[in-house]
Amino acid sequence: MEENQSSNSMNHNEKPCKDIAIEIPGDLFPKDLETTFRPEECIYKAPAALCDSNRASYTPRVISIGPFHHGSEKLMPMEIQKQRYMKEFCKRLGGETKVQESLKVLWETIQSLEDKIKRCYADNTSVEFSSVDNKFVKMILFDAVFIFELFLKNEEDMHDNKRYQDDFIVGKPWLRAAIQRDLILLENQLPFFILKKLYRLAIEETKLNYPSFLDLSCHYFEKYGKNKTKPYETKHYKPLHFTDLVRHFLSFKHPQLESPGGKQVKNLYSATMLHQAGIKFKALPDECLLDIRAWKETENTVKKGELHMPPLEIDNSTECLFRNLMALEQCHYPRQEFICRYVKLLDFLVDVKKDVDLLIENKVIVSRLGDSKAVAELINKLCLEIVEVTSGYDALSQLLNDYYESSWNKNKAYLVSVYFHNVWIGTGTVIGLIILAITVTRFILFFFR
Repeated sequence: MEENQSSNSMNHNEKPCKDIAIEIPGDLFPKDLETTFRPEECIYKAPAALCDSNRASYTPRVISIGPFHHGSEKLMPMEIQKQRYMKEFCKRLGGETKVQESLKVLWETIQSLEDKIKRCYADNTSVEFSSVDNKFVKMILFDAVFIFELFLKNEEDMHDNKRYQDDFIVGKPWLRAAIQRDLILLENQLPFFILKKLYRLAIEETKLNYPSFLDLSCHYFEKYGKNKTKPYETKHYKPLHFTDLVRHFLSFKHPQLESPGGKQVKNLYSATMLHQAGIKFKALPDECLLDIRAWKETENTVKKGELHMPPLEIDNSTECLFRNLMALEQCHYPRQEFICRYVKLLDFLVDVKKDVDLLIENKVIVSRLGDSKAVAELINKLCLEIVEVTSGYDALSQLLNDYYESSWNKNKAYLVSVYFHNVWIGTGTVIGLIILAITVTRFILFFFR
């Protein structure tokens, strides 16, 4: 009887299984859906969380490069300029026959590498640009040639600034600056490898007196690396694109990212508070922006109580620059976020206007904005929605915190600031001490007579 009950129970349980059986459609998800990052992926759209703070900093104003902003209505006027620069670039290549041969080589090269180029973009560029109509190939060709001609004119303008005074771009300083700004945007890039290859095929193999494309790029963006990087320090670097190249300019001498003992410092006292404890801020010119130095017991290069920082110039383009470099690090360098950590350190040091005034007074910050409050607000907003992974300044932060928390350092700094604030107060203090010493001495001698 128990066996029959067991048998009935099994039959009862089997029936629901048949009832809930469903047929899974074959197109539930795309067959080519990738489940990991592509190794070639290096050009991204800025994360939505970062865009909430300032979408304009990631958006080109005058020219589109690459697929993300291609076809934008407000950028269409520059498409005719790309055609003009294509025409002028062709003049460099020689006669009509040579031009046709060169353009054919460039076109076929882009076609052969089309899939590889598309795989450099994080979004699904393959869907937006079909290979049938060669729209993608044409876009890459015109964008690349525009960059070549622009960089070559920039190089030639350095030696003869009157040669291109009537040029549509070089002859207009405002437009020249706007295009340079657009060319460092993370969403507005071409892979560096295809630019380098096309330039070599079109120029380097036929025009031996022309500089390499890496040299042209470094010269064009030299304001970001001026007095910070040396030619030999960039020569062997292989940038992913222009945003990555500028990041290299600013971070080639980055600190070690390992935190001592794995401990992370979550807070650092502001510049004004550190100064009240006796910390002296000093400018460190002609060094990498991230090369911040403090005293060490094993070295005598920096005096105890001093913090040496390379000067940071802040102008109207600073926010755009840092936001795009930080977006690149958040997307591509999650454990090498050198710029993010530097900006986070600045955010600790600068809370209010008086912190900026102190750093400006010590030439650590060079402000072109005119208003210290605006500088403080800019620095404080940069770190919004930035995810912290590692830090290269934990040891430095701990050192500064320990110095501030020492009552001896605070008392010493207070005495210096009150009684030796300047030459006159210091002189008065010394004279007062001498008079006090004479009075006490005479008082003592009076009892021993």
